[in-house]
Amino acid sequence: MWLVHIRGPVVEKVIEPDFQLENKRFRILVVDDEENILIVISRFLHDLGYTAETTVSGLRAVEKIKEKGYDLVLLDLRLPDMNGLEVLRKIKQEDNHVSVLMMTGHGKVETAVEAMKLGADDYLLKPFKSFDALAITINKIKEYRELKAECSFLKEQLNDTYNINNIVGKSRCMINIFKLIRKIAPLNSTVLIEGESGTGKELVARAIHQNSTRENNNFVPINCGAIPVNLLESELFGYERGAFTGAVYTKRGYFEVANKGTIFLDEISEMDQSLQVKLLRVIQEKRFQRIGGTEEMGTDVRIITSTNRDLDQEVLKKNFRKDLYYRINVIRIRIPPLRERYDDIPLLTHSFLNKYSKEFKKDVTGISPKVMNAFLHCRWDGNVRELENVVEHAVAMAEGDEITPKDLPEHIIDIENSRESNPGLIHFDEAKKQFEKHYIEKVLERTSGNIAEASRLSLIPRQNIYEKIKKYSISPNRFR
Repeated sequence: MWLVHIRGPVVEKVIEPDFQLENKRFRILVVDDEENILIVISRFLHDLGYTAETTVSGLRAVEKIKEKGYDLVLLDLRLPDMNGLEVLRKIKQEDNHVSVLMMTGHGKVETAVEAMKLGADDYLLKPFKSFDALAITINKIKEYRELKAECSFLKEQLNDTYNINNIVGKSRCMINIFKLIRKIAPLNSTVLIEGESGTGKELVARAIHQNSTRENNNFVPINCGAIPVNLLESELFGYERGAFTGAVYTKRGYFEVANKGTIFLDEISEMDQSLQVKLLRVIQEKRFQRIGGTEEMGTDVRIITSTNRDLDQEVLKKNFRKDLYYRINVIRIRIPPLRERYDDIPLLTHSFLNKYSKEFKKDVTGISPKVMNAFLHCRWDGNVRELENVVEHAVAMAEGDEITPKDLPEHIIDIENSRESNPGLIHFDEAKKQFEKHYIEKVLERTSGNIAEASRLSLIPRQNIYEKIKKYSISPNRFR
């Protein structure tokens, strides 16, 4: 640790070298009218691993942007040949993708506002109280650029590997579900789909149907919890004319309508036990009777069911028949809640953005990094359905071509404001991931990249270590 002076107050330099390799690819141009400041800042940036160059001339800065291109420009407001705002304007005209951090010892609110309007990413006053402020601001800009790049990449991938029949996801669990859908779709086996409300259980059921040999026949969804118990039986099996008061004509039930196709019994745990017995017979015999009828009718349907409850517990509580449970639980698919697959949030967000931009006939094509950060830190208790509703709201409210924080519902804004007021606090799932990655890296460092030794030392099965290495893109060769 060493001390430097910049225009008076003492500035303490704090170096965090952990990200040097990553920072090497991030190119920074420092533009200031004082040589000693250029020297101090460039040394600081080099020590952090950044590739940094300097100049005292605004005109030369613009030329260097044309010649080489940079990721970030640290730009002083007062320069000997040009005003910093004019340099900013020319830089943005030359390369609108380069980020700019304005620096000045003569800060005014009006100047800061003007700089932001011209495209500056942030504004920092000199003298710096500590180099931590500079490092944190640069890192924040760097993270925003990476997030923007990821968003652009995700938009290109929406119709590729990570999409099956309008189900979007890139997390490992969703990729596995996509593979399972393709594997089981051609079969006739019953399928039980488990997941919280809003996770997309019906979408998975439809995808199974649309990738099966039954795709040209009916897909019939029934929400067992939304239809009164005394009506559900007649809806499923139909009734004969005169079967009861009001039955003035013969009605076909859903099992007839779905013949040769697929019937989806959503929230089957809500079904009355007397009806569960009749459903069990349909599954076993593939036959049923209309209410008030005497003739048995055959049906050729594939049955897919779903629940947001733990059916194992429902069976133990005797709320659900064990024999029916075994018949519907031939193939089981669990859809994880959105809080267990944060990797999918950017891809889902852009999918919904495209959907509602077309629906509302609006040219909303982008999402600000601050909004995406808010989404990545939200718990999403309503799962994918809640995220879709928030994006729909934001697109409806958006006035420009990009969703900004002011377009979000109030509860999402409150989450982001709370996070910014507590910058040291991150989501528990993210903290857990960071700890896990750091721990694996430390164990590999201790064992010089030897997987077997790392397994012995950490008491983590070797296969699990391989999985975490793949999950966090860790290269054991770095430690050998």
